[in-house]
Amino acid sequence: MMDSIVQIRYQAGSRAPVIVVLVLIVVCSCSSEFQGELFTAMPGCSEDVILPVTPVNSDVVSSRGQCLANCLGDSTCMSVNLCEDPQSVQVCHRLPETSNGSCSDLQAAVGCVFLEPVNVCQHGGRFNDSMSKCDCYDDFTGTYCERRYTDCSEAYAGGLRGVGNSYRNIPIRPLLAPREYQVECYLVSKGWTVVGSRGTNCQEDYNKTWSEYKNGWGTSCSVWLGLEAIHYITNQATCQLFVTVNENLVFYYRSFRLDDEANSYTLTYTSTYSHATKRSGNGFEYGEPNKSIKGEKFATWDHPDSSGCALSDGAGWWYGTVCPNTNLHKNFTTSVVQWPDDGDVLHTVMNHKLWIKVSWP
Repeated sequence: MMDSIVQIRYQAGSRAPVIVVLVLIVVCSCSSEFQGELFTAMPGCSEDVILPVTPVNSDVVSSRGQCLANCLGDSTCMSVNLCEDPQSVQVCHRLPETSNGSCSDLQAAVGCVFLEPVNVCQHGGRFNDSMSKCDCYDDFTGTYCERRYTDCSEAYAGGLRGVGNSYRNIPIRPLLAPREYQVECYLVSKGWTVVGSRGTNCQEDYNKTWSEYKNGWGTSCSVWLGLEAIHYITNQATCQLFVTVNENLVFYYRSFRLDDEANSYTLTYTSTYSHATKRSGNGFEYGEPNKSIKGEKFATWDHPDSSGCALSDGAGWWYGTVCPNTNLHKNFTTSVVQWPDDGDVLHTVMNHKLWIKVSWP
């Protein structure tokens, strides 16, 4: 038996192709995410009116919901006139056309209502009736394609894939972030967001301002997503940072996160491990304990640390009480930038890349 509850909003619309939102029927198991207000005719336009065209079919129905369900099951039905006849039964007239959206094609008819479906899938999404969900395009997601992916891990889980080398550039908007960020996604192994990279022998000047490090930059040889974006990404759920140096030293930081700007983007993580074959040491904690950057604040020349390392190293980084040997932002020409292997032997850094993966529940 068919239920009269219909989770579709109807209104007078254009002559564009009509896309159905959702019908909830007893024999259909539809997503509860689509439960919303009951459909209504558009006030002042669709009540006590009909669209005067010859119907493709007419049925006696027990409810408005049954009328609309019948229309949805008929590929030739684009809208309906639903009228009560003198015997107080409802007659559903399935129509092959839609209105022009201005009510000008509608005619008065007491006891009738004109209804046509409107697509609630946003940003070009299309409702998939068989899946009871919106199919989203152009890097949008959500129940109604109403938002961007929150990071590359969610994009991967949503079916997004790269081409060729598995990389793809997309806009993301992390939870609570005030804006979108254009990012490079590495769409393998559950999806990674690239937050920093530096090409071989890249002479990019990393002695930048606090504002530049906060907001990020991208050039032909280096990318820095920005402290603010990294903060929002890493505070959505449990994250992992993946550091690659010279393409053969790989190290991971579990539960990695950056605090907010008020706390100078303090860097924290809980545990670490090395790649199984490209074995690296923990560069963030290399050397004597006071060189560790775990739990330290970010600093730049115009937002300096108490030890003066941002000034002496000529680069924005996290600093303890002693300047670290493993500052990946130091100048390649005037400084020796180093990173340890798993035996704590330091290697000169020629290039590096930083990725973040979010583990969504």
